[in-house]
Amino acid sequence: MDRYLTAKHKLADLAVELSAAPLNEATTRLRLIDRLLMDCLDWRPGDITSEDRYDGRIADYVLGVPSPQMVVEAKKEGIHFVIPSGLTGRRSVELRTLLEDATTAAAIRQVLGYCNERGVPIAVLANGHQLVAFYASRQDGVRPLEGRAVMFSSLDEMVENFPVLWECLSREGIALRNLQRMLLGRAPRAIAPGKLSDQIRSYSELRPKSSLETDLKFLGELFLQDLGTSGEVKEDFIRECYCETGALSQYAAVSKEILRSRYAALEAALPVAPEAVTTRDGINPSLTSSTLMSAMSNRPLILVGDVGVGKSMFIRHLLQVEAREVLSNAYVFYVDFGKEPTLATQLRPYVVMRLAQQMREKHGVDIEEAAFSRVIYKAELDRFERGIWGEYKLSDPAFYRQKEVEMLAIRIADTPEHLRSSLKYLAKKKKRSPVFVLDNIDQRSSEFQDEVFLIAQSLADGWPGTVFVTLRPETMYASKNKGSLAAYPLKIFTVSPPRADQVISRRLEWAHEKLLDAASGGAFQVQFSINAPSMRAVLESIMRAFAENHQLKEILDNLSGGNTRTALEFLNTFIGSGFVSIERVLDVAQRGEVYSVPVHEFLRAIIFGDYNYYVPSASKVCNVLEIYSDDGREHFLMPLILSYVEQSALARDPKSFVEIAGIYKIAQECGYMQEQVGPHVDVALARGLLQAPHPAGAEGPFRITAVGSYMYKSMLTRFVYLDAMIVDTPITDVRYRMRISDVHSILDRVERGRTFREYLDSQWAKLSSVSQGLPFDWATTSERLASDMDDAERRARRAERARRA
Repeated sequence: MDRYLTAKHKLADLAVELSAAPLNEATTRLRLIDRLLMDCLDWRPGDITSEDRYDGRIADYVLGVPSPQMVVEAKKEGIHFVIPSGLTGRRSVELRTLLEDATTAAAIRQVLGYCNERGVPIAVLANGHQLVAFYASRQDGVRPLEGRAVMFSSLDEMVENFPVLWECLSREGIALRNLQRMLLGRAPRAIAPGKLSDQIRSYSELRPKSSLETDLKFLGELFLQDLGTSGEVKEDFIRECYCETGALSQYAAVSKEILRSRYAALEAALPVAPEAVTTRDGINPSLTSSTLMSAMSNRPLILVGDVGVGKSMFIRHLLQVEAREVLSNAYVFYVDFGKEPTLATQLRPYVVMRLAQQMREKHGVDIEEAAFSRVIYKAELDRFERGIWGEYKLSDPAFYRQKEVEMLAIRIADTPEHLRSSLKYLAKKKKRSPVFVLDNIDQRSSEFQDEVFLIAQSLADGWPGTVFVTLRPETMYASKNKGSLAAYPLKIFTVSPPRADQVISRRLEWAHEKLLDAASGGAFQVQFSINAPSMRAVLESIMRAFAENHQLKEILDNLSGGNTRTALEFLNTFIGSGFVSIERVLDVAQRGEVYSVPVHEFLRAIIFGDYNYYVPSASKVCNVLEIYSDDGREHFLMPLILSYVEQSALARDPKSFVEIAGIYKIAQECGYMQEQVGPHVDVALARGLLQAPHPAGAEGPFRITAVGSYMYKSMLTRFVYLDAMIVDTPITDVRYRMRISDVHSILDRVERGRTFREYLDSQWAKLSSVSQGLPFDWATTSERLASDMDDAERRARRAERARRA
């Protein structure tokens, strides 16, 4: 289930759960609002700062990273707001209507003040069951208190109108400026016209799945991800599925120099030069099995890489395969913060508890066992015997034993020190040193990462063994001049992603082998509605596609953008997708052949996911034709920004970043307003089309990613992409808008696509006076798109003739 539907169901559950609960206690309201923000609106803990203090005043919640986007003020004791009964049921109201109640007005002015102090655009009042949101920072000459507000009078209203709540206030909705579009809709040129999706009743409904598709989806999840983390197959999985990091893709839309220099900005920002985990000759010598236990053990080994590049897989392969022989006698402790539950402030005791638990359950050493404790503290027991209680050892053995046990109990009660003493003893006497892995902390907030690093530093400095920590580049940038990492000498290694097509091929081969094992009565027996040979037929068709189809590899490599996790999600989405004809695959298999997967089927599967239509909040593919005003020329603003950033860097140095001033300059030279540029830059960053070298992303500078380059160079030339985006793209010319409707047959969709292309051509013509010399040329793109539409029509007519025959 995707994030949108999960959030919707959680809100419905919340409304039922709290329908009879008292809502007049501050603690209940705050706990409810926590759940509303994180469970129902997809805000992550790392996006939220609670009790944010500024200039002596405290705001309950400030949301948005790296730039704050929204202040939420929770109703507290003594600060109440009342929604007039006459306004119940309305989604949008005049804000001044709410100011008629004195306490409501005071609460609105309070949150408005918080926003103005912090430069945050959106203000929200919430008391758990009512919610008011408005723009506190405007640039259209309208005073904030004279504007409009989005309002929900109850949790039931939020459930009934969840699409509006999600579009306006979810993490992605805020990034897309949907609240502004709703509230400023009456202002000239402030908002684009409605979309075709607004007219489709079943737009956000899931696509029904057959039993075959459900089984295949289960197959994808079972073999391609879940079994890879289960204890019984982990070592086999890692050995067979590991791909070397840093391999440059021959299919990438960006230059190899950009791929090579993925962490060039990190090198310039840090006082110590990071090393790559792999070299041309294999694993970096600093990480080989012969040096893991050497002098580096007094400081953590930091593995830096973007989300999804394979840091966890590299560590597992290093420990279980590459250095297995040397580490066969080591105690390996693995704390995965991506899977650990949400942690309170007591992080250090929690980590120690997990280490002690793994020591007992994984390594068979119970550090609280009496005999073991006596061995650990033998020297102290000898000193104890020479101390004041020693005289009782012979005269009163029971009393002496009691005092001895009390002394040991005090030592054992200090769990961190007791665990450290135990590990030091085992390392010295048994020659079994520990290896600590603190993984996936990059999925948590910067403050969380800082605290885990301090724990890692204390482990490396005062405990035996080697410590690994995984971080994102953004954390390193943030800690350059402040934070925990700035205070210590560092040993940093960078992890570049493996080639996505190689990762997919390895996973498919491994899954195929396990499916054969299941069919022969092996350990991996599962029940499906279709038989194992049919399952293998489907898997073999996909294996052949990824082995032979270079277009498929190109799409996968570029749209995943070096994120291995995303590439695997694409594969899982494709396996069992309703846009892939399983019946055709099985028919071909019955003839003894292997079905060839068409590129358009793969693209439709990953664009639409589990939906009948393109839903931007549920798709990893971005709509680069989206507009936020009624200016049709804006359809080309995102491609223009992407092409300008890429070509400006290439003209100087592929490793360089482009300042935001240049983006505004070229946009203004084309006649775009400054206010039009910002939302597109924000979306490009949020969708991974552009990257910035530090957390202050929206301020730049920027560099193109493989995803961004591929979107404007290739995806815009594909009919399957344009066909999906039509429902999500506002059309400013009413003549074309009236000709575009919801159609389903391929021939009707091709005709609709031609109308949409004609509309885009007409909007590009408005840029004719400045289009010469621009880094992006829609005219060339349009010609390639027209050719692809012709191909789609020919395929459709050929298929129609085959059916009739």
